[in-house]
Amino acid sequence: MNTMEELSEGAKSILDSLADGAYVTDTNRRILFWNRAAEEMLGWNKGDVLGRCCGDNILIHVDKDGHQLCLEESCPLHRSIVTGRPSEEPVLLFAQHKEGGRVPVEVTVAPILDESGEEIGGIELFRDMTLLMRDLMKARMIQEHALECRLEDDPRVGFATLQVSHGIVGGDFYRAVRLNADEYALMIADVMGHGIASALYCMQMRALWDELEELAGDPGALMTAMNSRLHRLAQRDLYFATAAVVVLNVSTGMFRYAMAGHPPILILCVGGGFRRLTAPGMALGLIGSIKFEIREGQLLEGESLLMYTDGALELIDESGCQLGMEGLLEICRKEGLPLKLAGLRRIEERLLTYSDGLRFQDDLTMLAFSRLLGGE
Repeated sequence: MNTMEELSEGAKSILDSLADGAYVTDTNRRILFWNRAAEEMLGWNKGDVLGRCCGDNILIHVDKDGHQLCLEESCPLHRSIVTGRPSEEPVLLFAQHKEGGRVPVEVTVAPILDESGEEIGGIELFRDMTLLMRDLMKARMIQEHALECRLEDDPRVGFATLQVSHGIVGGDFYRAVRLNADEYALMIADVMGHGIASALYCMQMRALWDELEELAGDPGALMTAMNSRLHRLAQRDLYFATAAVVVLNVSTGMFRYAMAGHPPILILCVGGGFRRLTAPGMALGLIGSIKFEIREGQLLEGESLLMYTDGALELIDESGCQLGMEGLLEICRKEGLPLKLAGLRRIEERLLTYSDGLRFQDDLTMLAFSRLLGGE
């Protein structure tokens, strides 16, 4: 096939026989073919869509977070055509039904090449995920409730969290609790992978936290106990999670911490400087018996402590360069202190802008704990 002006009758017959929705476009995303399953799934018939751009007030795809996907730079089909690469994995998004409302669909895209290997169009296949989505949304609600942290009002403390899952549910875990009048315990963990299995492991970590909360004042003891229990799960699936625990006295600013293969904790200083906290320790679950080294530090008044998962570091730009620690620090320096929720959201926006993808390729969680000046 050297032109996308028309498809052969054989190709149309094959596409019309699919249970999945399918449509074919030229390089300008002008719809040239729309199969029967697409009509049934979304209500748009051939007369509604043929000859029109797929982003022309028809499907108006949005992702799970409501981001518009019909602009060229964010359209999966357009990106597939211009890069010459098919989907690496299905993308969950929401298409507009002709009668209104959104239909959750799992989408795969691929370029169509002529005999010389030049891109002459693209094809999108989509599957109705309504039933699965109902269960996933319930699971998301349960997970959000399980991870929710509400600290009592304390004029000496600023606390904010932001979590963006790669899918509907994710594998990042965090807790923040007040231990006594002056001490707080903070934990963040990143379960291997993402998706439903990782989300179940995340919930397992919440159960372990509840079981072991009496150890929360001792970072090393808490990590050791968690590791022992998680190792029993890891033996079959090689499951593991990186983690960091901090116990901080907000009156003095002194803290103790332990780490299990997790990215460095950052102390953001007044004036734009920073301190980087690291400690040796193997990821949770890999070895059954291990002790974690406890280190100490101090959070000065006006400073913010930032804990995060590696979704904030492993972003790749359009030239193939990874953001890394220095890139994250440069983004964080643009924020004022104390670091609040609005600041975490701006960091999220800058991270996504840096990335060459349509969304984060891993779960992203950030936890900011600030010691306020003069207890204001």
